[in-house]
Amino acid sequence: MNGEPGKIVRGAVAAVVLFPMLVTGQQVPPDGIIRSDAASFRLEEVADGLQVPWAVAFLPGNRALISERAAGRIRLVDLADGTMEAPAGGPDDVFIKDNGGMLDVVLHPAFDVNGWVYYCYTAGDLQLSTTVVERVRLTEGRFADRERLFAAQPWYHNSIVYGCRLAFSGEYLFISMGERWDLRHLAQSPGTHLGKILRVHHDGSAPADNPFADVPGALPEVWALGSRNAQGLTVHPDTGELWSHEHGPMGGDEINVIEPGRNYGWPIITYGLEYSGEPVGEGLTEYEGMEQPLHTYIPSIAPSDMVFYTGSAFPQWQGNLFIGALAGTHINRLVIEGRNVLHEERLLLDKRWRIPFVGQGPDGLIYFGTGMGTVFRLVPAAE
Repeated sequence: MNGEPGKIVRGAVAAVVLFPMLVTGQQVPPDGIIRSDAASFRLEEVADGLQVPWAVAFLPGNRALISERAAGRIRLVDLADGTMEAPAGGPDDVFIKDNGGMLDVVLHPAFDVNGWVYYCYTAGDLQLSTTVVERVRLTEGRFADRERLFAAQPWYHNSIVYGCRLAFSGEYLFISMGERWDLRHLAQSPGTHLGKILRVHHDGSAPADNPFADVPGALPEVWALGSRNAQGLTVHPDTGELWSHEHGPMGGDEINVIEPGRNYGWPIITYGLEYSGEPVGEGLTEYEGMEQPLHTYIPSIAPSDMVFYTGSAFPQWQGNLFIGALAGTHINRLVIEGRNVLHEERLLLDKRWRIPFVGQGPDGLIYFGTGMGTVFRLVPAAE
């Protein structure tokens, strides 16, 4: 969707605040059954003692790989008894500071055949750091054959707004990159990886048909422009569309469908404000040639991971989009029809947990991690 230039952020924010979508939440009653709008469930603790569990990748045999952002490692966790170990052979150069550390972890679509595990983390030091993507094979509880596939350019000296989620679609791997705060203007330049959604082959090479592959001065991995800090990336299970969400500044978190060569506006347009309360740039919310978000959060919830639910454990939730919220301290459930958000529900608001990841297990249950280091799952509750 393209808009016309010249609309200012103050009017758009007022419109969103005055006419909000219906948002619902719930409290946990004494019987421990949480009754949401569409399903009832209980919380079941899976594991504890992790250092900011940031992502989960489910393995055969009731196990999972869970990245620990603040520890700079990946843990192998038994989902039945909560025991865990850190496989040897993983990265030994993780830069851990502020937003940096071990970030996303995903399995290759043919993991059962090749054993490849993909992950991203921040590498470097206080002088210069960036986000890198690597892969290793998981063999008998240890990592082997480590390969670096990608390093974002340019490296920079701060330690914030790295972004980085990974999503496979067919023969391609998509990567989200933050704009590193001070370098926000580079989100509009295809000559850097910052503030972009990227598309590469499984070996990290850039496809020849990427939209900027033949543009002089552009980096061939660039798939879409104008992202601030996308920490959610997933492929729609029915349409195959690539969905993302990103942090706005003060307000203006966005959900978008990412299409090749499109410009998602940051920092030219946004529904958020600077943390000072001033407009971002010229205060525009629309500009010709730039995409409008499908859904906006004002105030911000600071979205983290995201997943479309396809399981059978909660049939009432099939097709819903689940998003972790950091500042919002809840799990955000969105009822989706096509590209429209029909309803929003905020689960576990009373817990006040920061939710760095949310994922669907092979058992059809929803798993999530908390900033305090615990992993839980939602289990259906019989009324």
